[in-house]
Amino acid sequence: MPDQKQAPGSVALGEIGHRLERLRTLSGLTLAATAAHCREQGLRTDASALSRIENGHRRTIDRDLVTALLRLYRADDRTSAEITRFLQPDTGTARRKRPPLLRRHADFLDEMKFGDYLDCEAQAVRLRNYELAVVPGLLQTADYARHVITALRPDLPPGKIDALCDVRLHRRRTLAEGPPREFQALIDESALRRPIGSPAVMREQFEYLFAASETPGIDIRVLPADAGGHQGLAGPFVIMTFPQATHARDIVWTETLSTSVRLDQDTDVTRYTDAFTRLWNRALDPARTRTHLTHQIQELTA
Repeated sequence: MPDQKQAPGSVALGEIGHRLERLRTLSGLTLAATAAHCREQGLRTDASALSRIENGHRRTIDRDLVTALLRLYRADDRTSAEITRFLQPDTGTARRKRPPLLRRHADFLDEMKFGDYLDCEAQAVRLRNYELAVVPGLLQTADYARHVITALRPDLPPGKIDALCDVRLHRRRTLAEGPPREFQALIDESALRRPIGSPAVMREQFEYLFAASETPGIDIRVLPADAGGHQGLAGPFVIMTFPQATHARDIVWTETLSTSVRLDQDTDVTRYTDAFTRLWNRALDPARTRTHLTHQIQELTA
């Protein structure tokens, strides 16, 4: 199981930390030596604080500190300009204000590390989601979502089940009505064959998928059962891509029963991206996917 990491207060700050860590490593400096140098320049910091910056765990970063670090690491003009650009007001140096619904359930969502996921999802311009067992959350109907959440979290009281359902539907509306972005949903056929709730619930879910598949910016594909064994059997995941001015790298999220896990190391992102591409290329094309959904709707209507 990968290490669990809390996401940064903004994606921009995570990118700043990643780049500063790389520069420090190339300079051959330890965190302790870097902190000592900063203190000599009159900047209050220590190795622990610098580590939190590099790991994206700080909500704000002092501009003077970034400038001092770039000077210490002897970053060239181009690199310095790229990093300081992330500190501009339009990229945000603190957590963006969440919608009222998410603020209302913030304690519960942050406890699950799901609040950090939602912050990143809201900033992404491209989402690539592979699901093995259920329909992707961004495409779930209300009844289907309630049955899925109740089955996954039988330990939760009804009020928290309601909260998660409300959040899921809010995310779906944001995808449909918010700023344009690309969503690639790859659904294993086993997820569509698994009955969740009543036949009426499943029929409504399939009808929604069919309608969503014709929506600009949303590309839904089914990975057929005859694809056999593949990397997706390891479990579902989401790859997020951000505006270049906010974050230069993709990040990957996976989920456990109780929390969300963020992967941002280049090797992890590359592995998941390659896996998604291979699975995507083996999936039914959009027209055949809609035909597949039509057949399942007909089976439930008969």
